[in-house]
Parts: sequence; structure tokens; C-alpha cells
Amino acid sequence: MSDIQELWNDSYLRLFYRDVSARRYRRMFELGWSGGLVIRTRDNRLIFDPKSPNVPSQDTSVFISHAHADHFAGLGGKMAKYSTAETRRIFEEVRTKHVVNFHTVNLKQPVKLGDVEVTPLNAGHMLGSTQFLVTLPDTTILYTGDINCLDTLTTKEAEEVECDTLVMETTYGEPSYIFPDREETYARIIEWALRQVRKRLVPMFQVYTAGKAQELVRLFNIYTNLDVVTDHKIARINDVYTSSGIKLRQREMEKELVNDNSVLIISRSTKVNALKSARAIATGWALKMNPERTAAFPLSSHADFGQLVRFVKDCRAKTVYSFTGYTDDFSNHIRKRLGISSRPLPTLAQRTLHHFH
Repeated sequence: MSDIQELWNDSYLRLFYRDVSARRYRRMFELGWSGGLVIRTRDNRLIFDPKSPNVPSQDTSVFISHAHADHFAGLGGKMAKYSTAETRRIFEEVRTKHVVNFHTVNLKQPVKLGDVEVTPLNAGHMLGSTQFLVTLPDTTILYTGDINCLDTLTTKEAEEVECDTLVMETTYGEPSYIFPDREETYARIIEWALRQVRKRLVPMFQVYTAGKAQELVRLFNIYTNLDVVTDHKIARINDVYTSSGIKLRQREMEKELVNDNSVLIISRSTKVNALKSARAIATGWALKMNPERTAAFPLSSHADFGQLVRFVKDCRAKTVYSFTGYTDDFSNHIRKRLGISSRPLPTLAQRTLHHFH
């Protein structure tokens, strides 16, 4: 059997292009969703942010973009796994479980795996968060995971890079999700908290344990003299941030909780009883919440719609796949307004990438 017949008959390869003059054949890859983003070549199977630690193939390399529960499940498995040291440390604090078969990645330092090179880039989402630029012999693919395209008190904006194919998470990929200026949101949070203190109430923020909590702690550290109190879960993550150079001042919540000059920052799951408090949340979804029923501030660690569109333009991708959130809305906008091929990320069992091109 000829070399070209072997390539064509292989279950996961498809002939892409023939360079007649040089008598060389360029191999196709497969890309799609199968419990995470899967990129498969002749030599490698990569999966990014798998939803389960039980990755089906022993030959798979697992890449984790950041330490939020909807992305870090793969760190609990036995396969070879790659992430930043900060992502691993936060996972171990959250899950109280040691990560095995782990390989540390550093920003802008490529990882070579056979015919594939994977380069981590800053994602701006939380401490240790990364995008991954996958370089193949014939093309480049950028997987964003969650990104934030603005500087915050604890992160630097996501780095854009030119690529052929962009696979991006579109949590807020709908035109009505345009967040107000971040400094304005910071000011509103501080103003609300101080108003509650003057009423002798304890302002209490319920937020995600990792990422948002640390940004709020730093906000109150920098701009107020309030005593910042956190629950045990957040205190453990704060220690990771502090040891990584983002200093946070706080004390852990005790039974004799707080005084009149305190702000309490707790996890979504924590219950606090017998406390004279005023409660608030900080999330991008606050844009659609009724402010008369809930004190909610649109502070998000995700890119809003405008940021996502600008990111696509800056990356100059020829093809854009969207996943999570408003995938259809976002893909339709990119296709109709920017003239770029775009659609929601298909499952791997469906058509391969070369059919779409």
C-alpha cells in the first residue's frame, strides 16, 4: 500500500493538500469537542480542559487552562497533564488532592510533543490562567479557554496572537453584554460597602472562591481601611496569590465574626447566620439582574461581547469556532459582520475541519 493510501485509510487522518512539485503531502488534523477540545494528529491526541478526569486514551496529553471547576477536572486524572504551577496549586487547595504525572508550563515557552508544539499564553482570567497556541506543520490553532481582555487589580489583559483557527469560549458572546468601565464598577462596589458600614451593617459579598474573591480582597485592601474577612476556602486561595506576588491582606472568619469596620467576602456555598449584614454579589450576569431585589455588580473575569469581537479581529483568524455561552449569536455575528468563517464547535464525531473549510 502506498504512503498516500495509508494516510487516507487511517481512521483519523484525511488528505488535505498535495504539493506536486516537491512530491510532499500535507496531513490533515481533526479538531472538535469530545468531553473537551480535542486536537488529533497522526502522532498526538491532545485534550484541553476535559470535563472529566477519566480521559479515555492512554496516549492523550491533557492541558488545563485555569483553576475553575468547570475547566480543571483533568488535573484529577492519571494522564500526562500540563498547566501553570499556579493553576495546579489552586486546584490542590480547592480539592485537597495532589496532582500526579504533572508537567509545569510557563508563559511563551513552547512544549514540544512529536509533530505538535503547544505554547501557553496569558489569558487574563485569573492567576495562572492560560490560552494555548497549538502549532502544527501546516497551521496554527489558538484555544482561549476563558479570557479577559482588560487589566484588573490581579491580572493583565489576555494576549492576542495571529492564528489560522481560533477556538474561543463565548460566555458573554451576545451583543447586550457590554460591561461598564471597570473603574466605575470598582467605585460603585466601594461606595455601596461604605454605605452599609455607616448603617452598622457588614457588607457581605458572595463570590467564586478563586479569582473574583481575590480581586475584591485587593480592591478593599487598596482603596479602604476596612478589615477584610474571608471564609476558609478563600483564605487558602489568597495564600496562593500572596506567595505568587499578589499580596492580599485578610483574616479568616471566626465564630466571633466581625466588627463594625469589616467587609466579609465569602464563597457562594458558605452560610453565615446571626449576622447583621447587607449581601451583594459580583458577576457579569448582574447586567440582567433586578437591582431593586439584589445588590449585584457587573464585575466579571470574562471578556464581554465587545472584547471578544476585538479579540477575533486582532487574531486575524481565518476560521473561528465558538463554545459555551452564546455560541450561535456570536458565530452569526462574526460570519455576517466580519466576513470570517465561524460556527459553534462541532463534536468530534461530526464532520472534520477540512469539510468546514
